[in-house]
Amino acid sequence: MFPAPLSFLRGRSPPRTHTAHENPISLPDTHDRPFSFEFDIPTKSGTMIRQTFALNNVDSSIEPSHYVPPPHYHLLQDEHFTVLSGSGVWHLWGGKSIYLKPGDQITVPRMKWHTFNITPDSTEPLAVIYRYEKTYKEMEERFFRNVLMYFGDCQKHGIKPSVIQLMVFSMHNWMPVSLGIGFSEKLDLAVSLIFMVVTGLVGEWLLGYRASYEEYYDDRTKEM
Repeated sequence: MFPAPLSFLRGRSPPRTHTAHENPISLPDTHDRPFSFEFDIPTKSGTMIRQTFALNNVDSSIEPSHYVPPPHYHLLQDEHFTVLSGSGVWHLWGGKSIYLKPGDQITVPRMKWHTFNITPDSTEPLAVIYRYEKTYKEMEERFFRNVLMYFGDCQKHGIKPSVIQLMVFSMHNWMPVSLGIGFSEKLDLAVSLIFMVVTGLVGEWLLGYRASYEEYYDDRTKEM
């Protein structure tokens, strides 16, 4: 833990729900739409995480799910997706969109801009498997448990998520969130990375935000 001399400036944090030992975890999404995630799905090639997003057949005035990932990059590894049910669209840099149906797969190379969402016309919830290298198993589970439950608790208690807290989470997962500098992917990655690191270090060292909370992730239960 860092001394956090400016912790008195830290924004309000929501009460944390104890979910460190739950698997799978179900949460009410925006406007009570269902969302769930599950860890440690068996595989020989790496660890798998499954997420299931609700149907999006709601009035267009309702905002999209806050569990849909923002455009971002992974610095350490490629990300492999497999669609189990429903249909989804993966957005890549330059306006490229790839539509996937059950059984389809896509690999996004490291340091490449991407995001995805369920398609408006999907007739089933979008269930997606993420596959990661075994080396990053604990890092990925720690990140997902913390960031998704943080969003869930903010939603439950009517608190706006802190950008600084999110950058602390992202910094420890080596996952810059895109700032949207639209004319160059490399420039966007560089600026987004600098913003993540600077904001994350300020948040962790000076304000006292943490990269993991025991209510969300218990290191003592994980293999060394």
